[in-house]
Amino acid sequence: MNRTLTNAAILFISMPVWVTAQDTKYLTEKKGKWSLYNNIQEKTAEFTAYNKNVTAIAEWFHHKIPLLASPKGFDLNTTIFGMWDDNYKKRACNYAIRSQLVFNFELFLVENGKESKWVVEPPHWSFYINNTHAGHGTNFYYEGYKVQDDPPALEAPFEKATATLADLFAVFPFEKEIASGVHLYGNGNLVIFNPDRPPFWVPVTVKEVMDMKLTYYSIRPSEKEILYTYLKKAYDEMSTEELNAPAYYGSEDGIVQVNGKKEGLQIMIQLICMYYSSNNDEEMQEYMKNNKHPNYAQLVKNAIPLNELAGLIQKKE
Repeated sequence: MNRTLTNAAILFISMPVWVTAQDTKYLTEKKGKWSLYNNIQEKTAEFTAYNKNVTAIAEWFHHKIPLLASPKGFDLNTTIFGMWDDNYKKRACNYAIRSQLVFNFELFLVENGKESKWVVEPPHWSFYINNTHAGHGTNFYYEGYKVQDDPPALEAPFEKATATLADLFAVFPFEKEIASGVHLYGNGNLVIFNPDRPPFWVPVTVKEVMDMKLTYYSIRPSEKEILYTYLKKAYDEMSTEELNAPAYYGSEDGIVQVNGKKEGLQIMIQLICMYYSSNNDEEMQEYMKNNKHPNYAQLVKNAIPLNELAGLIQKKE
């Protein structure tokens, strides 16, 4: 099965925060400042180059979006967070360093007659870089290693089978191409990628998925006796046409969970992804009414020049 890689991607998420204090006044006209922090401490050449690239992305948003270039009503605390553990790179698709870039809107306010600043979990907007765990539909199978205690002889094959199934996930339907290297999928999933590279999501067939599931359920004796036997019967009853069809997530019995009838979301192998959403004027006004300050995160997203985002992807010469 051909699995190809792209260079980078970003996942956008906005998180509304609700305020209930009735005597809070927000100083929306007070000028603020921008600051950038990086919690990635590794000093290898790979991380040094990566930090340079992520800093350039942060600065692009800082200078490109007027609300971020000239903060008013808040100090803009921007932080780069590294996101990985010992298991992260055990999967082939997790070939790159993963991080999150968080823009914290530390709002200026007057509360109980005293001026202060919202610094603990303030309203924020963030996106992920090289994150293969989000930006699509549900994972087809659970993630993890050594999730149960098995005899030593079974641990290695079970971990391998688990990792193989964990590469599968269901993607939202494609909606439109906003620009070269910028694709929008259902539920607000915006993928930014290098259009000169091969596809970042690779479809799989029903046969490929069923083979993975049969391998997984053939390892433990208890599962082989029941689930493997059930799945093998379902497999044998599928026509050659269905086995060679693109795999979709779902089945009538709730056990096979794969079909070639285009029912449900299509199952893919994830390599790179991202997310995006937008609000209308009515929603923005409702947010202001409920929170007594603008939805700064949404204002930023509404101002992003989407057709320029692909230029953020680093391309090797």
